[in-house]
Amino acid sequence: MSRRTWFPLQYISKPFWRAENHTSTSFLSTRYSFPNQSFFHSDLDLEDLGDFDSGTKYEGESQSRTVQALLIVAYSVIICISLFGNTLVCHVVIKNKRMHSATSLFIVNLAVADVMITVLNTPFTLVRFVSSTWVFGKLMCHISRFVQYCSVHVSVLTLAAIALDRHQVIMHPLKPRMSMVKGGICIIIIWVMASCFSLPHAIYQTLTRFYIG
Repeated sequence: MSRRTWFPLQYISKPFWRAENHTSTSFLSTRYSFPNQSFFHSDLDLEDLGDFDSGTKYEGESQSRTVQALLIVAYSVIICISLFGNTLVCHVVIKNKRMHSATSLFIVNLAVADVMITVLNTPFTLVRFVSSTWVFGKLMCHISRFVQYCSVHVSVLTLAAIALDRHQVIMHPLKPRMSMVKGGICIIIIWVMASCFSLPHAIYQTLTRFYIG
């Protein structure tokens, strides 16, 4: 029975690098240049992989049990705090009518971006670090990478929008402040721009698949 294993290209074991070195240099050049394409090796020999199937899969798995436990605890605390804090921010802004302003919309947008990366990226990153492989399939690999970059872009662009709004208030205090409608339009533009910036990273994310056994 065959077993399918997914993992990033940079984590291929050293015995496999040496086994491939005497037949072709294209694999090593591919490995060190990190191409933006999926890689599939169909003629994989278990002997070339050494201990791949019995314990020492690749370099990322050399971390100790203590490090793995610390990673799980740290990531779990971060996930819980992020979900609680950002959900609380959204709840307070929505329930408090006095906070219904463009600035509050931007703050909620920051919270939504944080929740998105907390739910759709951080748990998968934790599992990848602990297990030293990617077990969620190719589709989730692309989605997780898109969420990771999109959340960062949304946060940066939203902070820039908040800075511009504060600049207008300070430099032109007598002029009308940004309305909720304009704030909503700015948020839509921010998400469209962030998605455009993040799609290339998601589309060309590299994932290696091996059939072992």
